[in-house]
Amino acid sequence: MKIRCSDIGKEGLHIVTYRKPEWLTNIPEIVSEGEETHISSNIDFDLRVTRVLKEITVMGNLRFSITSPCARCLTPVDLTLSPEVKLVLSPAPVFKEEDEEDDTDYETYSGEEVDIGDYLREVVAMALPIKILCREDCLGLCPYCGANLNVERCSCKEEWVDPRFAVLRNIKI
Repeated sequence: MKIRCSDIGKEGLHIVTYRKPEWLTNIPEIVSEGEETHISSNIDFDLRVTRVLKEITVMGNLRFSITSPCARCLTPVDLTLSPEVKLVLSPAPVFKEEDEEDDTDYETYSGEEVDIGDYLREVVAMALPIKILCREDCLGLCPYCGANLNVERCSCKEEWVDPRFAVLRNIKI
């Protein structure tokens, strides 16, 4: 997504647009999850771009949905994400002290056109949860018979012990 510096007026520039899921085909976080995890909607952008002298600020939100199997029970989960965008672009590197409260990203640009596409792809990648659950108290699958414990109770032994460690039960401490 490219922004021409000359298009940013005194009032700023309001960008409301979208990209198809194919726009994210090269994000390793999505590709590495296999075919089970995919972006299931367009990626909507609502961005406000302002400029003070040569410093450009991009603020706003993205909105998209993903479909992925639950990490515990493999039930398909639809999740809508809305990560925040906070980016400051300047023509020269900005050396700013680390501030725990400040989650703004700082980048540099050159020329009259700024490409923020890679940054926005990074925002999408960072918004993806590490583990997706259908619900917080998901019981998962039975490790012995594979039954979904959220739906049914299996008849497997609760106290199953790996036979290699069974001898340790007889040790008295």
